[in-house]
Amino acid sequence: MAALKFFNLLALASVALLAIQSGPTSVNALTTDRSHVARYARGHEAVAVAKRKRDSTSLSRTSTTASSSYGDSTPTPTPTSSSSSVYYAPPTTSSTSTSDYQTPTPTPTPTSTPASTSNGKKWGLGWPNGDASYLSTFAARPNVGFLYTWSPYLPTDLYGLQGIPMLWGYDQVSDFQSLVVAGYANYVLGMNEPNEPSQSNMSPSDGASLWQQYINPLKDEGYYLVTPACTNDQTGLDWMASFFQDCSGCHFDALAFHFYGTDAQAFISYATQLHDLYGLPLWVTEFADQSFSGGAQATQDEVFAFASTVANFVDSTSWFDVAFPFGVMSNLQGVNTANSLLAGDDTPTSLAYTYFG
Repeated sequence: MAALKFFNLLALASVALLAIQSGPTSVNALTTDRSHVARYARGHEAVAVAKRKRDSTSLSRTSTTASSSYGDSTPTPTPTSSSSSVYYAPPTTSSTSTSDYQTPTPTPTPTSTPASTSNGKKWGLGWPNGDASYLSTFAARPNVGFLYTWSPYLPTDLYGLQGIPMLWGYDQVSDFQSLVVAGYANYVLGMNEPNEPSQSNMSPSDGASLWQQYINPLKDEGYYLVTPACTNDQTGLDWMASFFQDCSGCHFDALAFHFYGTDAQAFISYATQLHDLYGLPLWVTEFADQSFSGGAQATQDEVFAFASTVANFVDSTSWFDVAFPFGVMSNLQGVNTANSLLAGDDTPTSLAYTYFG
């Protein structure tokens, strides 16, 4: 028995000695340059989290039929005012419909806003790719003038684009405060889909408080302020109407929205509805030819037709300032891959050229 105990002790000592000699694996041996992953983690997660597990009833509603023409028959004059404090009366309440968007009716006054386009360019990149070298290729496209990352962070080199920080939600407040100061950028975006539980998820009154505390003061630093972006459904319309009602004394230069659907005419109708309602220039900060209502997804040819119609509308409509198609990423997070704008070799897809030139 004594011999057996001695043998066991000798074996344990050998194992301990071997562990000490081998030591931990060198960190350098496993390290790759993932600084951009850490830097953009929150922004990328904003795209990745439930992109998009929507209630099938919320995005199946259709808007009213739009005009078949793309441009405005009577273009809105571009104001020359350098200020745009816009205030809204309380919205009226309308009955709920399952087939049409019910339109809250705040009264906008005044509606003058400074021009926001970047050298006349109306297209932007929703960019979760950090300092990827292929940004230069996309930035060189003739129609591209803007970029945002779903976060306050911007790529080190913007290649001449207007970088736009975003206050995505509560968890970005600290980074937003430290980064978004005078001279950091010229534009700022409000919260990402605050009406969605899987996104920034806050009440209109909480959104108004966040805006008043962290975004509204930036107007005095020369920033162009773009509203939070809601989904294209009744909850999005209702959230935005309540937000404007709650945001007393707030300043807005443009109205942002998201659109996911398979009907380009519905995109036109919804955008027109928003502009008629609020009287502000529009920014669509996410859109794609995508059904979240359980129906069939568009074919590649149908996506191209959708893109052509939307692009013509955006380019020819004076009050439509900037459009960011969804899909400049390798993983579209559940969106129809026919919308992809980034090819496997990190170059623009054919669809990207439709939007970006």
